[in-house]
Amino acid sequence: MLIEDNLEDARYIRKTLRNITSNRFHIERSESLDAALKRISDGSFDVIISSLNLPDCSCEEITFEICKNATKTPLIVLTGLDDQKLELNCMKAGAQEFLAKNKLDPENLSRAIRHSIERKHLDWQLRLTRRRLRILHDTASKLETCTMKMKAFKITIRAAELLLSTALYQIFQEQDGILITVTTSSELSEKIGSETDLDFGLTGMTFAEKRTFQFESHDDMPGSNAEDDVFRSGITIPIASEAVFQILSREPNAFTNDDTDMFEMLAGHLSGTIERITLERKLRNLAIHDSLTGVFNRNFFQIAISREKMRAERYNSRIGFLIVDIDNFKQINDLYGHQTGDRILKEVAIFLGNSIRETDFLIRYGGDEFLLILIETGLTATVVRERILENSQLAEVTTNIIGTPVTLSIGNAHWDPTTGISIRETLVEADKQMYIHKRNK
Repeated sequence: MLIEDNLEDARYIRKTLRNITSNRFHIERSESLDAALKRISDGSFDVIISSLNLPDCSCEEITFEICKNATKTPLIVLTGLDDQKLELNCMKAGAQEFLAKNKLDPENLSRAIRHSIERKHLDWQLRLTRRRLRILHDTASKLETCTMKMKAFKITIRAAELLLSTALYQIFQEQDGILITVTTSSELSEKIGSETDLDFGLTGMTFAEKRTFQFESHDDMPGSNAEDDVFRSGITIPIASEAVFQILSREPNAFTNDDTDMFEMLAGHLSGTIERITLERKLRNLAIHDSLTGVFNRNFFQIAISREKMRAERYNSRIGFLIVDIDNFKQINDLYGHQTGDRILKEVAIFLGNSIRETDFLIRYGGDEFLLILIETGLTATVVRERILENSQLAEVTTNIIGTPVTLSIGNAHWDPTTGISIRETLVEADKQMYIHKRNK
């Protein structure tokens, strides 16, 4: 694109370009900045040569407007003035080269065109790299605050779309031996919930081998069907030890090695987040669960009581409590050893867990004591107590272990938010009933 309103200057520039034997040029001329801007915004020109003496704009504003509208196209400015300050201001505004018309010749112009294209390409790559690093930095900051894996997956997909808008994205997560698509670009949303075998195709290979694959055509894609699969190239990256991040294009050879490096950086941030969330969940789980039996421990007791007390007060419902003690547990330990005692504790925990609803809570309350919190049960806690005592399953299991059935002593009580009696007093009553039951055997 040549932007020049002076016909004689335009003819001279055309002649100079024709005398550059190393290249052939197709030249389109505009006589005003406004007319040129309507043409250059589509990015179809390799280089723009513009005079700084146009009828509809001032010198430095010309450079600024062209660079703003043609962000990827290099600009060479021509002027009849040999002004260093003007040259500096044009370069600051975004021009790649500044040439005086009285020094214009084929060699200078050829060099200016070649250098401007190279500089613009390097400048664009630098800008793109800076933008991508900024996106990666912002994404890493967002991921640091994530406490849910699904939110982290969605943040990653959004970041990937900002990094490279021409690709499509999906994330698979391993669940019960199957890779399930859990989040995607909007265009692939119908794939959410679809399943892939762990040993199938590139996704399965990525998950199994825990390494990145980049494919450039259908021939590079194991397990693909060229007639059915519209994607021609892509990148698959493992996420921690439980997911796969996939970048796809309908065009072959759509991704460079720099793209792969960039997405691996993004995947690295996501992997770190997923590993952190997994560890935090494990730690929280350990903090509220008994390490031997796997049921809740006394740390969880206060959490459960506070929450269920508020619920009972809001809905005017009752909470039932059962305190369960294993009879003669000390003698079992003394006679058969602590390993056998631990086995008995585990069997009792399994038995009690099977005796209550999923909405109820089973807590290891002490060494050989368990607490059952029966939500919205109230007076029917007595029924649950009797059902446990009448069930012979525990006796059968423990007889196989130590040759004699293990028995339980159980006390029950219920808490009613309308009576003014505290939960602590209710638990004391359940404990008292448990000891009465034990003495009466």
